[in-house]
Amino acid sequence: MNHSENIQNSVRRQQTTFIWVILLGAVLVYIVGKTILAWGYTPPHLIVYAFSTQEEVLNQGILPAFKDAWEQKNGQELKIEAVFGPSDTLAAHINLGAPADVALFSNERHVKWLKIGRKISSETQPIVIGYTPIVIVTRPGNPYNIHDYADLGQPGLRLLHADPRSSGAAQWSLLAEYGSALLKSHNPKIAKAQLLAIWDNVKVLGASARATLTLFELGAGDALITYEQDARLAQERGVPLEIIPPPRTIIAQHIAVAVDDHITRSERPIVQAFLDYLVSPEGQEIFKRYHLRPENLPTDEFPPLSEAFTVNDLGGWFSAYNQTVEPLWQTEIEPDLNLDPAPVPVYTGY
Repeated sequence: MNHSENIQNSVRRQQTTFIWVILLGAVLVYIVGKTILAWGYTPPHLIVYAFSTQEEVLNQGILPAFKDAWEQKNGQELKIEAVFGPSDTLAAHINLGAPADVALFSNERHVKWLKIGRKISSETQPIVIGYTPIVIVTRPGNPYNIHDYADLGQPGLRLLHADPRSSGAAQWSLLAEYGSALLKSHNPKIAKAQLLAIWDNVKVLGASARATLTLFELGAGDALITYEQDARLAQERGVPLEIIPPPRTIIAQHIAVAVDDHITRSERPIVQAFLDYLVSPEGQEIFKRYHLRPENLPTDEFPPLSEAFTVNDLGGWFSAYNQTVEPLWQTEIEPDLNLDPAPVPVYTGY
């Protein structure tokens, strides 16, 4: 082999080596690039704040179903976080900067709070996710023979109640206790007398509807006032109790709203999709399975409501709150409450 052929062979080997180096480099760049992207990728994150009685339906039903639907449609992983507590407390936390994207509240008053705090745009409107009447819960057999709110004022009854300072359920209950007598008698003095008699028997306050029902479940008290939804969920869990639907009671309307201040542009489609899902046939069917009377589906399997009323019959939420909760409960009832010491509940064998 002459000198010229040696040079050509050497050049070809160098060219081959160079090509392999280039290919190997490209593979390494691809692998490193994918690794960096994987390290840096964060899936979309939806944070939902919701009042306490919605914990089961969200964690067991709505949230996993929406997550699956979103991921199948968009081919994109979605992380969802949920925080539960009393409605007033949640609204206060959001106003202080808690990172909620969507809030589920027991009533529309909390939306006004967030608009005042500039967490929700003045143009943003909440959506109604469902309804539930306020009912009375007693021990099995209804030993105090309770049939209406007036019966809660009888001597010797130990009544549990959610705290109106923190709980939306408690505020709905106050409107039921007062409004049922007002709409029957059309006499504010009679309605006030019924409210005062009921609260003379309140011995324990729970921070939320769920906390109050838990105390009852553990043996505290003879009766309580709460949402039909939560009472039926407790029955479903095997809690021994009896549900008494007063013939004249208020229907609580529950809502959801986007918390505009915390939503980024990239998160907005996810938030809107979630709100749409809550009122979709699929979402409403899930709520229905968890005993919330749906907004857009038949409710034939729920007990009928003969003389139920709404907050509009009391002039709307803000009028009713300002005429009942503030002047009556905060001014006349709360200062004179005769509460038991912090209860140490014991199972009673019911």
